[in-house]
Amino acid sequence: MIVVGKADVGKTTFARRLYQELAADSGPVAFLDGDPGQSTLGPPCTMTVAVGGAKDGDFPPRSGTWSYFVGATSPRGHMLQILTGAARLVAVAREAGAGRIVYDTTGLIDRAQGGLTLKLAKIDLLRPDTVFALQEDGELEPLLSPLRRTKRVRVVDVSPSPARRPRDAEARRAHRARKFAQYFGGAHLHQVGWNDFPVLPQVSFQPGRLLSLEDIRGLVLGLAIVEEVDNRARKALLLTPLSSHDLAQVDALRLGEVRIDPQTFEDRALLPPWLDAGWQRGNPSRR
Repeated sequence: MIVVGKADVGKTTFARRLYQELAADSGPVAFLDGDPGQSTLGPPCTMTVAVGGAKDGDFPPRSGTWSYFVGATSPRGHMLQILTGAARLVAVAREAGAGRIVYDTTGLIDRAQGGLTLKLAKIDLLRPDTVFALQEDGELEPLLSPLRRTKRVRVVDVSPSPARRPRDAEARRAHRARKFAQYFGGAHLHQVGWNDFPVLPQVSFQPGRLLSLEDIRGLVLGLAIVEEVDNRARKALLLTPLSSHDLAQVDALRLGEVRIDPQTFEDRALLPPWLDAGWQRGNPSRR
C-alpha cells in the first residue's frame, strides 16, 4: 500500500495509523519510511523499512529494521536511488515475512520537477494493491485520473486532517539536525583505508561528507561523517556509531551528496569543487 500526497497533508500520520490498524489485526506488517529528508524511522539521507510482529501494533515496528542509503535529503536529482531503495526494501520486508507493507512516500509531487513521474514509476515498479491519495485541490489528479480507469491498482481518496501542522524549511532543517545529532550521539572515530574497501560511486573524500558503510546486500550497516582525510596514505578518519567489530562486516563505502557540520549536525548539499574551499573555511570540521 502506497501513501501519496504533497508535503504537510498528513501522509505520515495517516500511514502510521494505517500500519497500526493492520498490524493489530494481522501480521507481520512492514512500514517503509521513504522520505530521506523528513525521516521517521532511520537517520536522514536514508530510506528505512521496519517489520512488526504478528498482531503487534506498536510503532515503530520492532521485529527488524533495514535501511538503504539515498545519500541526499531530497529525491530531486536522486530518483534512481529512491526507486532502487524502494525495490530493495520491499524485497527485504517480504523476505522477513511481511504480508502487508505500508509505504510512506516523499512529498515531491511537482510535475515540473518530476514528482508525479516518480510516483508513477514507483507504482509501475512495485505494483501495489492500493494507492491512498491525500490531496487538497486536485493536485494529484494528473497521476490519479488514469489510475482510476485501470485495473492495476485501487485508488482510495483520503481527506487531509484539519489538525495537520505545516512545517517551513527551517523546521525541516532543524528536524534533520536533531535526527543526525541523535544518531551520532554515541559515535567514535575510526581510521579507514580506502584501499581496503570498494568506494562507490568513486573516491572523493572531503571533511564533513556523509557516507554509508554497507553490507554485502547494499544495505546500511552504519553512517559516518568524514573528519579528516590523508590522501597520501589513502586513509580517512570517520565519525561513526559502528564498533570495530561492525567495521569488519563492511563490504563497501558509499559516498553521499551532503556535508554534515559535526558541531551543529546541520546538513548542506555537497558543493562543486570551486565552492568547496569556501564552505570548509566557514564550517571547519573539527571536534
